[in-house]
Amino acid sequence: MLKKLLITGSSGMLGSNLVSEIGDRYEISGLYRNCPNPELKNQFKVDITDHKGLENVVNLAKPDFLVHTAALTNVDACEKNFKLARATNSLATRDLASILKPFGTKFIYISTESIFDGKKGNYDESDVPRPINNYAKTKHEGEMFIEGLSDNFVIIRTTIFGWNRVKESGSFAEWVYKSLREKKPIKMFTDVIFSPITVNTLSLLIDRLLQMDFTGTLNIGSNDSVSKYRFGISLAELFGFDKSYITPISVDTFEFTAKRPKNLSLNVSKAEDVLGPLPTVEDEIRVFYEKKKGLARLGC
Repeated sequence: MLKKLLITGSSGMLGSNLVSEIGDRYEISGLYRNCPNPELKNQFKVDITDHKGLENVVNLAKPDFLVHTAALTNVDACEKNFKLARATNSLATRDLASILKPFGTKFIYISTESIFDGKKGNYDESDVPRPINNYAKTKHEGEMFIEGLSDNFVIIRTTIFGWNRVKESGSFAEWVYKSLREKKPIKMFTDVIFSPITVNTLSLLIDRLLQMDFTGTLNIGSNDSVSKYRFGISLAELFGFDKSYITPISVDTFEFTAKRPKNLSLNVSKAEDVLGPLPTVEDEIRVFYEKKKGLARLGC
């Protein structure tokens, strides 16, 4: 009999790819707010800030596992509306951890490398979080709720990219791809460093974590790092786009509502000890390239 897996944000970029990559290995239920995932039979339309709604879903789904991907990820929107950001990213996570505790559900929480201040880079799991914007603060608070309420959890600090299988998204890599395909000039930061991983690779790693006894926090990303500018250049080269449409700039020259950390490169040694070798950034850009072939949005 297949184990039961509940995915929050099942129509999002990570959620939709989890369904695609590992859907045949579990009895999956999805939780969505606006747009259902056509690949899922069992779905619940619930706002994750609705405690009673979450409680009803858990009682119906009775999951062995939860992968909590749903979040308010627009950094500037979080800065403008801390109350909404906290309700969505922190308090909903607290509610899920509390509701699931009697079920013994294994809770996998998708956090962010943005909990660090970006001053030193090469962050490992022992580094003290110092979030500098509301998005990061609320995601870190979600981590703390899980650590305090759950006995069976994995916190994944990561930065992801890929294709949303349900609908076109404004995610970073999709924006770069679409802009270059349409020959629109874009500006990309030379001084913002990250260790991205595709939603496809992360989905397979999550599957492995669901089958393991590991509990705790892991940095999961590429085993090297790159600037946002170099990422764009590599993507352009692989797809055969004209990279002259990309202008290198400093993040210091760009006016964001929220502060942005600069060097968020991750030390993934612990994750490699647990899960085995992780890919390079170039490996992951190639995964992104390969997954474009035959991509057909499922639609809402």
